[in-house]
Amino acid sequence: MNHTPKQALGELGKFVFTAMGATAALHFLIPLLNLRFSFSLTSPALYLYLLGLATPAIAATLSVRKGARRAFWRSILAPKGSAATYAIAVFAQAGILAGAWIIVLAGDAQAKPTVSLAPDFLLLSVGQIWVVLGEEPGWRGFALPRLQVLMSPRLATLALALLWGVWHTPMFFVQDSLQATASPWLFASSIFAWSAIHTVLYERSSPSIVPSLLLHACSNIWLNTGLTTGVLQPYLITSYTLVGLVAWFAIGRSRTAVTPSAALTQAADGS
Repeated sequence: MNHTPKQALGELGKFVFTAMGATAALHFLIPLLNLRFSFSLTSPALYLYLLGLATPAIAATLSVRKGARRAFWRSILAPKGSAATYAIAVFAQAGILAGAWIIVLAGDAQAKPTVSLAPDFLLLSVGQIWVVLGEEPGWRGFALPRLQVLMSPRLATLALALLWGVWHTPMFFVQDSLQATASPWLFASSIFAWSAIHTVLYERSSPSIVPSLLLHACSNIWLNTGLTTGVLQPYLITSYTLVGLVAWFAIGRSRTAVTPSAALTQAADGS
């Protein structure tokens, strides 16, 4: 069954309302209850945070018609794509960091990138399983193909980047969260770059989101290696922007890209 724009818009509206509303309610509870945020397993705020991260996957599941939910999950989690696609997913963030460090070293030969793993690095790395399975089925598995029914892949990428960025907004109001101390420009440039790369990967593997799961997890892991020192931030914004633009202009050029309607049909029948 081909999705009409009206169908895609209706399903997308239900998804956005559910995901945005549920996450905002859970994450805004943290400051409202005066809870101190930390990644400690004894922190009540952590569990509200984690529940909020899972709402895109829950919203996507609820927005798919009942008889097609199992097929939806089977299709998006079926590994597809070339070795090059998976290499991009694993090393894209490393390339962005390397680009930023090249700019730094060009102006200051004394600067030295160092790897410094946080004490909770292993926990954060394992926790990416929850993060990516909570987010990507919603954003890339459900929302992206429906946005592409409504507009061009490039505009759909920008629209999804905006939605994804706004969805993170509540955590900017949570003291000691990662977003609370982040530069708005760094956050915006990273969301843009990641969204563009996600779309390129999706075009090479749709309806599978396995490459996107890897990209999301590996990006977060690379960012926790200690390579993102304060001096790097302005150059990291430049690197994110440049890589994002390259990826954005590459959207639609993949030989293995399928039409959005075809991707939705495959997701509906589990093929």
